[in-house]
Amino acid sequence: MAFAKQASLMGFNRTFAVSPECKPYTLRDNGFQDTKGGNYQYKRPLDVNNRHGLVLKVTVKSDLQSLKISTVNNQGLSTVNVMDLQNNEMVVEKINYIFDGFVDRHVFVELNKEQAE
Repeated sequence: MAFAKQASLMGFNRTFAVSPECKPYTLRDNGFQDTKGGNYQYKRPLDVNNRHGLVLKVTVKSDLQSLKISTVNNQGLSTVNVMDLQNNEMVVEKINYIFDGFVDRHVFVELNKEQAE
């Protein structure tokens, strides 16, 4: 998956872009870690009860202009559409809570349908 100016999670109808107010320390303060490539990555397990696990991965490029968002299995090898899972209410609620927090803390801005390309 390539970096883009705006990104959304597969199956979700919310689109995000990196906030113009976002700085490297903003990302670090919100749980992002520096990668070897100089980018910033946030990884959070979403379903600890499932033995296959589910991980939310959000990566912001080092220039703070583009990002990518995905949910993957615990090995990080295959993308998972959360909306296709059974009994996904708790996972969807957790994802929305995480992104609401990112918006509140000026890490991302949420784009409405007209702004999203």
